[in-house]
Amino acid sequence: MNKRVAVRLAVSEPYLLFLIFAGIALGTVLLQQSPRFALLWVTLVILSLLYRSKHEVEVGFSLPSVGRGALLGLVISVPLLAFLSEQLRAFTERLYGTQDIVSLFYQVCFISAPIEEYFFRGVVQGQRGSSVSIALYALTALLYFLPYAPLLATFIVFVALGVLGIVYSYVRERYGLAASVACHVVVGFVLQLAPSLIASLRLMLS
Repeated sequence: MNKRVAVRLAVSEPYLLFLIFAGIALGTVLLQQSPRFALLWVTLVILSLLYRSKHEVEVGFSLPSVGRGALLGLVISVPLLAFLSEQLRAFTERLYGTQDIVSLFYQVCFISAPIEEYFFRGVVQGQRGSSVSIALYALTALLYFLPYAPLLATFIVFVALGVLGIVYSYVRERYGLAASVACHVVVGFVLQLAPSLIASLRLMLS
């Protein structure tokens, strides 16, 4: 097998791409959250581009589909916000290591949502199916947050990402990749950013 064929096979296998991501995640556990997360997201972008250089990833963009994805994100996240706002705020700030709302906004909505959806729903689910994408997405919680949060908190995130992975995979299967990105953005905004916004508004009005 020549090198060109070997490289083609490597960038075509989502399992191997995820192992590369996991290896970098494990090798950077001593870094602070912000630079480490940035490095991991850049890694996912590079791996996605490598895969995209050999395979087509269907985005399936249409405004009605994106709207349905966003609406489903609201339906599943707003009830949790109504009952767990303060707990979600403290949890998010602990996991991301920042109370800066602007930083959280960029990380949650503009960076992690599209990058993770493209890799896990576009690359992994597109080739290996929903079950694999859900399992690997949940496992990512351990890679992201175990160095910075107690074991119980990390397990909660692991379960939460597993459940959200089911939702995102369903949306991707039903409405397309762009819709799953929209769903992820809305869920991230409501559950991870809105609690900090609400706390800031309460502080300003008190």
